[in-house]
Amino acid sequence: MSAHPGNWQLLHLDGDPLPGDPQEVASEARHYRDFAEEIRAQVSRLRQLASGTNALVGKYAPELRDSAEELAEHLGQAQGRFDTVAEELDRWHPELEHGRIETGSLLRQAEDADHEAAANKPPTTPVDPADPAAVAADQARHTRLQQATSDLNSLVTRCATLLEEVKRVGDGVARRIEDASSDQLEDSWWDRNVRSFIHEHADFLKFIADVLTWVATGLAIAVLLLSNPAGWIVLAAALLTAGALLIHTALAANGDGSWVDVGADVFALLTLGAGKLLTSGARTALAAREGLAAFRGTSAAARQAFASASGLFSKAGVWVTRSNVVARNARAAAAGLARYRAVLAKELTGQVPLLARLSFGEKEGALLHQAIQTSIRQHGPGFLLNSALAMSNGARTAFLAGTAVDVAGKIINPAFPGARSDGSPLYSGVPVVDQWLGEHTVHGVPVFR
Repeated sequence: MSAHPGNWQLLHLDGDPLPGDPQEVASEARHYRDFAEEIRAQVSRLRQLASGTNALVGKYAPELRDSAEELAEHLGQAQGRFDTVAEELDRWHPELEHGRIETGSLLRQAEDADHEAAANKPPTTPVDPADPAAVAADQARHTRLQQATSDLNSLVTRCATLLEEVKRVGDGVARRIEDASSDQLEDSWWDRNVRSFIHEHADFLKFIADVLTWVATGLAIAVLLLSNPAGWIVLAAALLTAGALLIHTALAANGDGSWVDVGADVFALLTLGAGKLLTSGARTALAAREGLAAFRGTSAAARQAFASASGLFSKAGVWVTRSNVVARNARAAAAGLARYRAVLAKELTGQVPLLARLSFGEKEGALLHQAIQTSIRQHGPGFLLNSALAMSNGARTAFLAGTAVDVAGKIINPAFPGARSDGSPLYSGVPVVDQWLGEHTVHGVPVFR
């Protein structure tokens, strides 16, 4: 139902003071009443469950009964809210309907009085005082003008009085509904402040998350292009991705974002962390294998020195200084540890094919892979080298998978919402995927109090 058209200024109003639809109010009252009845039925079932007069047995039964009783109590409060809203809307419906009828009638009367006043305005030419009929007609005209003016003023007063009464009832209805909402079900501080802030600034937060992910991608590209990138670049990329993950998680949990974005961020962090962890593990395994080779070589050299010594005194001297179990193993352990540390600390240098470098995402990873393969050719396959090779391949897989997800996410997802002058994203993404994300995102429009 639309607002009553007409010249409401005649009643000193800017427009229809009661543009609401009484039938819509009545429909909402029925809706809330039906909802309250449904809740009442559920409360009854829960209380029956909590009373113990049922077939519940087992260790879970007491906890389930307690939970049912607590839930019934909260639902009972919600039922009270809906009952109150229904009752108050039932009270508001006839008042609104009566007010609309009366204000419409007063408007029509005011328009009639205004037409009467306009029809009885003083003439532009003076009345001839010598003409008794003209004088009498002018007096009658003046009387009608006064009456129309008086009626119009009276209508203004009546309308103001009517609206005051309607407003009094409306304020009472609003107050009762507000009072019914002031119970234990009231939104928490978290809802009113944190969730409300996230909801109101969702677009800006999405913009910040987009900036963080794109900068993180830029840093990853820098690691790929630089021959000797600083270690902080990878750390910065991880921190930026973690920041985007935090924002995307807050938006998704609040109903203003997609869990798909959260999943992409988690995958990016996992692959980034897994890649560095696997690379470090591969290098440690390689160093351990090289250290083991040094241990065995030193031990074998000590044994060979004893075997090669000629003469009793010479063999005795070699045995005492180098070839006995303690000395031999001590020297071998020292050599193995030194080799282990040297391999760990050694800066990998050399040339690698472009595709290999691109597949690892960094030159160091590709060089390490080459070093592992070289060690396998020298020493043959074994547990440590096989493990190092597997971890190196795992790091490559993690980088490729993370890169594929990152690139795909930036292709299909809109970026920088509201960046254009018309409020549209700077990049709109793939429409079909964007539609799918919208359909699978719970867009909450909460009322935080």
